[in-house]
Amino acid sequence: MKPSLKITLIYFLAGILWILLSDWALLSLFKEDLVQNQTIKGIFYVTVTSLLLFFLIKGYYKAINQKVKQLEQLNKQLKEQTKKLEQSNQELEQFAHVASHDLIEPLRMITGFVTMLEKKYAGQLDEKAQQYIFFAVDGAKRMRHIILDLLDYSKAGTENLELEIINLNNLTEEVLLFHKNLIQEKKAEIELDKLPLVETYRAPLFQVLYNLINNALKFHKKGQHPHISIKGVEKEHEVEIQIQDNGIGVEQEYFDKIFVIFQKLEEKPNGSYGNSTGIGLPVVKKNIETIGGKVWLTSQPNKGSTFYFTIPKK
Repeated sequence: MKPSLKITLIYFLAGILWILLSDWALLSLFKEDLVQNQTIKGIFYVTVTSLLLFFLIKGYYKAINQKVKQLEQLNKQLKEQTKKLEQSNQELEQFAHVASHDLIEPLRMITGFVTMLEKKYAGQLDEKAQQYIFFAVDGAKRMRHIILDLLDYSKAGTENLELEIINLNNLTEEVLLFHKNLIQEKKAEIELDKLPLVETYRAPLFQVLYNLINNALKFHKKGQHPHISIKGVEKEHEVEIQIQDNGIGVEQEYFDKIFVIFQKLEEKPNGSYGNSTGIGLPVVKKNIETIGGKVWLTSQPNKGSTFYFTIPKK
């Protein structure tokens, strides 16, 4: 039985039952013909209202059924699109792996042969030829760096991740160990506050810290040692991490641009941006979004930058 008819019948039977019970009670107080007249009126009222109720409920359920059908169709389309997107992502990841291997191998050969050429004819080549060899080797190294960064970006956020309770101080110190040589070379000062524990995914968070600290060390002002401050602020629903440096800074017009893949800043005369491939910060953004947070920055040219990112508590 349809819901609209079922509800109407219940209402109708309940109304008739109420009329009969109330009439039985009224017979002891009033004349029989008066009670019968009221009974007819009551039955007529219940019948009319039942019909009105039936059509109202029927229209209501019809509208609901249409919405349900539309939602089912949308869900079906969404599942199809999700399946296609998953297939596309898998193909893209496979392509990135194959392309990186196929491209890196020739670059390795080019670098190797040019280096051998330089060693074999050392002292026989003029300054111009030595310069050409340097440019060839340097270009090959840059290309290799770009390919590896692109591979990292393609893999960001796609691993089978598991939630972990992470000590942010331990994780940050682990990242700093990876930069030990660079920190010593640049005589960098690292200020690490006590950071809170978080429940999140280790791999993407490690990449985020690695890239932000690496940028803070690389993009410093000449003649000044890098100073990096890492702080954490615990809020109601999230933990906010701040990484502040005293580096070259970023103009406000580029705040959004630096998080877009391959949108690196123009190289400055002192070569400040020359070694950047423009992939590090897009990897940061992608990984932060994977763990459900957000990332932004404040900065002033020649004064430094502060990068912020959040980690949800749940």
